[in-house]
Amino acid sequence: MTLTDVLELNKTELFTKIRTVLPIVTQTQNLLDCKDDLLYAWNSVDSCLLVTNWRVALLQAEPKRAKISYQTLIPSNAVGLQVDRIVVSNEGSLVALCGPRNVTILEVPRRSGPDGYLMDGKEQITCRSYNLDVLLFQNNPQLEVCQVRWHPDSVSDSTLLVLLSNNTMRVYNHAKLRHVWKVGPYTVNKGANTSLSDFGETSIDFDIAPAVKSSAPASDETTKNSTLNSTKTPKEKVEWPIVILRENGNVYVLLTGIDSDVTRLQGPITITPQTSSNYGIESCALLIIPSLPPTVIIAESTGRLHHALLLEAETTERSFNDADDGLLIEPSQWTLHVTETVELELGLSASATNGTGNGYSCPIHLKRDVVNEMRYFAYHNAGLHIVTVKFISELQRFLDSEVEDNQLVLSTPSCAEYILCTKFDFSDRINPVIGIALMQMPSGLVLLLGSGQVISLKLVIDAQLLMTSKKEVQLTATNAALGEQGADPSFADKIKSMLQRTVNQPILADKMASSSAHERYELLNQAVEVLRTQYLKRHELVRAEFAKHIKCIKLQKQQQLQEIQSLENEREIISERAHKLAERFEEISDNQELLVRRCQKLMQLANSVLPNSIVAEREFAQEVGRIDKATKAIAAALDTAKKTYNKQRYHIAKSQGTNASNAYQLPERQQRTITEILTQLSSEIDRQISDVKRINKIVGL
Repeated sequence: MTLTDVLELNKTELFTKIRTVLPIVTQTQNLLDCKDDLLYAWNSVDSCLLVTNWRVALLQAEPKRAKISYQTLIPSNAVGLQVDRIVVSNEGSLVALCGPRNVTILEVPRRSGPDGYLMDGKEQITCRSYNLDVLLFQNNPQLEVCQVRWHPDSVSDSTLLVLLSNNTMRVYNHAKLRHVWKVGPYTVNKGANTSLSDFGETSIDFDIAPAVKSSAPASDETTKNSTLNSTKTPKEKVEWPIVILRENGNVYVLLTGIDSDVTRLQGPITITPQTSSNYGIESCALLIIPSLPPTVIIAESTGRLHHALLLEAETTERSFNDADDGLLIEPSQWTLHVTETVELELGLSASATNGTGNGYSCPIHLKRDVVNEMRYFAYHNAGLHIVTVKFISELQRFLDSEVEDNQLVLSTPSCAEYILCTKFDFSDRINPVIGIALMQMPSGLVLLLGSGQVISLKLVIDAQLLMTSKKEVQLTATNAALGEQGADPSFADKIKSMLQRTVNQPILADKMASSSAHERYELLNQAVEVLRTQYLKRHELVRAEFAKHIKCIKLQKQQQLQEIQSLENEREIISERAHKLAERFEEISDNQELLVRRCQKLMQLANSVLPNSIVAEREFAQEVGRIDKATKAIAAALDTAKKTYNKQRYHIAKSQGTNASNAYQLPERQQRTITEILTQLSSEIDRQISDVKRINKIVGL
């Protein structure tokens, strides 16, 4: 295991295969992507997609005993043109293979088996694929694909948005074209640049912001369409703002639903605060972080990154229309407030250790971190940067705070770390990033360079970058309130501020062609200087601060021990006093109870000898006494009767038990015989009685 390849992917058969067929590229691409535990890589020579289960390979004790190293996904329709990026859908069921002049959708087969391979580990799988709008690209030689993204609101995970260079956005569901949305004046270059391309009116990138409720204007056409939609779906209409970036830095917003033919284009959006130099003069990429409000990142090829908040405007602003008369632009209800601008260091050189180096510029590509919403990646021809937008946590604390009259102050600047450097000389030789993939659980990053080298790193997630709990938010808000009142910052914040550095030492990677010994010596001196000024010096200051803090803590500890001893003495004195007071209280309570009883007796005697006592009261008192005596006599007699009754019940039960035990029972046969004899005697007696009655009747007696 090496420090630059913690997952040891350079030794795997997949990247060995990719390294042998890697084309010569001069610009940054993205031929890698990862979804869950599947890592995808594009093989440009064989026009097939290679996929491996990286988690199984990582957890495998003996990689040689693994079932397969990778699987090959062969598209059913040949992808004959160049592919410079692959984009896996949100659920991982589809993969978009995109090039400058082609888009192909490939269906990923189902996973099965104990290790989660595709189709139970079959090495080669022919997958169904669709080539989108082949005739459109054939009939328009200058038409190019600018950006592709999967729509997050797709239920079937199959809605793909494709931005073309003619200022149109095409919406596909699998292989079917659903909608064509105009996002600018229609233009197609034919040999020479048109006036629109000269003014930078071509849309180059877009991203999708979180959904909002529909607020369409009350025009006749819109009212008619909304009425038709309301008859189909009674639920409230939801629109997805699609933020579009043009070459000249203008930003537009396209409001539409995923299944809507009617779109509303607004812009260009007003960007504040205004500066002498316009924002995004050399814009090349756009990214949206779904915070509240959404954070928009605009990248320039010079290495500048503008962080802005997409806010709702207080009043709608009507902007000028584009050159296309058929394009309707509504008044903008959004504004962009730029909070900060971050400058990236594009390459290292011996003559410059800070800033933008030797003025090198190249297109910058942005990729959002799916693990941490406050972090994104900027990769380019000169390497990779990790940018942390720290004011998003301040926004979250402001929204969760329950303090009244709380004002939002974005004071924490963002941090840009130069993780990988692939250009550290003045030559034209470059080693661009041609593949980047993010892994989860454990969180990691995989980079494929133009030289064929694979960089795999583990991503460290800072606890401050995660969403804090309510208690932590309240504690942070309390600390912030104390800070506003003039309290000193915490020791941890002080140490973090001391360790905060402006320049870091990235991983150096270059192509096989080596530079001169003098250049490498200067680069080594530069690295040593960075380590001394930005690392070792800061650690020395932190160590001195720790020693000072420890000394203060020891003094405070001694003082606190003395105070604790004095408090213990006072507690013993207070305990003795409390014990004496408790005894005194019990004595007083007993005396009080005795006095109360004496008072009650005195009150009774006083009432009995009052001179105004009438005869009726005395007779009533005597009658009550007599009834009391009679009641007591009756109760005593009742107790005696109960005892006698219980005694009699006992003797009766005892006698019944004795009789039952002494009773003799005849055998069944004798009992039957006696019963028959008694029956005959009874019948004989009845007969004789009837005869006597008959004789008496005859005689007349």
